[in-house]
Amino acid sequence: MFGDRLRSLRTQRGLSQEGLAEEVGVRGQQIWRYEKGDNTPAADVLAQIARALGTSADYLIGLTDDPSLPQTDSGLSEREQFAISAWRRGDRLEAIKVIATDE
Repeated sequence: MFGDRLRSLRTQRGLSQEGLAEEVGVRGQQIWRYEKGDNTPAADVLAQIARALGTSADYLIGLTDDPSLPQTDSGLSEREQFAISAWRRGDRLEAIKVIATDE
């Protein structure tokens, strides 16, 4: 599950294995091993991967099926939260539509 979710999010974000590895501070081969299921990242690396991919570690390891990060800023309007959530799940067009319409 972890490897599949990692690969899916990485490709959705347009990152190569090497690009993600550079952001996280590991070798490119290590990302390949994580995706293949040969290795499991340490907690600190898992947190860095989640941060780089804009998701939660809980999603990556299968504790939740929602890849979006929890909303922590209660100062955001419902529209703003929706736009951020759409952007994070890769639905860029929907996010832009929400941002572009002034209702």
